[in-house]
Amino acid sequence: MPKLILDLTSAKEFIKEQNAKTVIVQIPEGFKEKVTSIADEIQEVCENIFVKMDPCFGACDLPLKDKEVLDADVIIHIGHSAIHKNKTIFYVPCYYEMEKKELEENVSRLIKELEKQKINSIALVANTQYYHFLPDLKKMLFEKKIYSFYGKGSQRVPLEGQILGCNYTSIKSIMPNVQATVYFGDGYFHPLGIIFSTNKPVFIVNPINKKIEELGEKTRDKFKRKRFASIALASEAKTFGILVSTKSGQRQKETALELKKAIEQKNKKAYLFEMDLINEAYLIGVKVDCLVNTACNRLVLDDGQNWKKILINPTECLIAIGDLKWEQWLPDELI
Repeated sequence: MPKLILDLTSAKEFIKEQNAKTVIVQIPEGFKEKVTSIADEIQEVCENIFVKMDPCFGACDLPLKDKEVLDADVIIHIGHSAIHKNKTIFYVPCYYEMEKKELEENVSRLIKELEKQKINSIALVANTQYYHFLPDLKKMLFEKKIYSFYGKGSQRVPLEGQILGCNYTSIKSIMPNVQATVYFGDGYFHPLGIIFSTNKPVFIVNPINKKIEELGEKTRDKFKRKRFASIALASEAKTFGILVSTKSGQRQKETALELKKAIEQKNKKAYLFEMDLINEAYLIGVKVDCLVNTACNRLVLDDGQNWKKILINPTECLIAIGDLKWEQWLPDELI
């Protein structure tokens, strides 16, 4: 069974180099059970440790305001790759380890599935926790004449073949050259994002449950039908609430202002609503027909159908008001 590794050695060295007296430690939800042990270890080099307990949605969600309020010297961000370059923020990746035999077993299952479907060229991708396995996977697949390609993404994605929950540009860059995408990792969060961004099969190689699973056209079409239904409803809206997040990597002020202008040019009303965490509960009582999310695109992709009001993304809004054609629909994650 793969084991998740968290090594704080480099973080402690960074704290000492910065001569930091007060530190904010930001952790993903999965590490809540390790909060006290993480704090104990960092306390070896710094006395004042504040562990941020609000939900963390990734490197786009840094506690910069907290740093100012608490007069902290540095932020230690655990679990995600860097998006922002800041000399007072240190990113601590966590990653899985597994024995060579386990890796070979996963590759063997993948090869069997790909050969069955006569696929010999793939885009190979992973998130931060599994990224370091990609070179070995590529080599093993090559030995069976299955060719793997890494794509280069936008500036938000520092490594070839890496994907973020909001960014799949590394896949888009090589789609013409491959028959499918293979995601090496656990869970559905990233693979579901991939199928919204490509028109080719997506295979999940999950080393935790030791299964190979394909997400294909049916999953993609089901999602698109839901989104088109939301756009159709939004096209009848007279008033729009444009949601703007103040999170460090989700701020889309200019996009929001452009949308407001576009909506008003259609003789409709538009209002700008800003908040840190985009939460439907904060909007109870607000009288608008439709909400447009300019923050994390996954809010619409993963949870839009659960909101009581229509929730759409910026591209969908432009389609709804007639500034774009239906054929130009995108889930707005390629940013």
